[in-house]
Amino acid sequence: MWSVPLIVGMAVAPVWQWRTLILLVAALAFFLVRYPLATIIKTRKRPTTDRAWWLRWSIGYGAIAALCGAWLILIERLYLLIPIGLIGAMLVAFNLWLVSRKQEMSVYGELSGIAGLALGAPLTYYAASGQLDGTAPLLWLVNALYFGGTVFYIKLKVRQQPRLPAPDRLSDRLLKSRACLTYQSVVLTVIIGLVALDHMPALLPLAFVPMTLKVIYGAARWQDKRSLNLPRLGVIELIHSLLFAVLVIAAF
Repeated sequence: MWSVPLIVGMAVAPVWQWRTLILLVAALAFFLVRYPLATIIKTRKRPTTDRAWWLRWSIGYGAIAALCGAWLILIERLYLLIPIGLIGAMLVAFNLWLVSRKQEMSVYGELSGIAGLALGAPLTYYAASGQLDGTAPLLWLVNALYFGGTVFYIKLKVRQQPRLPAPDRLSDRLLKSRACLTYQSVVLTVIIGLVALDHMPALLPLAFVPMTLKVIYGAARWQDKRSLNLPRLGVIELIHSLLFAVLVIAAF
């Protein structure tokens, strides 16, 4: 979720410049700063001596992100990084607020995090090309819609199916998977609609076909507690994400 938008943005950009590497360092530091901050929030009511240690890591990651960002803005004159960075900072702040309320694993909590990670695509596109044209927001939308589907799919396979007995009829299994199937249907409709309006490449819907087939198969094939294998699910998601990246880059 972190790396694919960055890779897609770089690959789709019409040109590439070395300063993109500085942006990658800034993006990585900005991504890593969330964990120590979230840990500080989670342990704020507990007596612990580790809080200062987590705070030092937060400051270190934040300083790296700030220095790299300052270089790109002041030296490279990529001034439009400021509004994109502010949006990312607001999404992180919102996520940390959810952490304080123990709601970071909710659907809207995870979707907001994915919206922030998807900003990597327009960021690298802008850093590589020096321009922020109409392709940049489309890259954000494509990545946000795709990885948003993983939230519903993993919740279906990990939190929902193992807790319920498998329905005998296929129609009942699909009905109980309606949140995941509905999301995927809406995403395909949006993507096909944008292609029809000539806002996206004609081959882009192909990038969502493997995930759609995975969702349908996952809804039909019930996951019980004994067959649940989290590492295997992770590998499957990784493979699908890489395939998605390749197909999006080819489409654009």
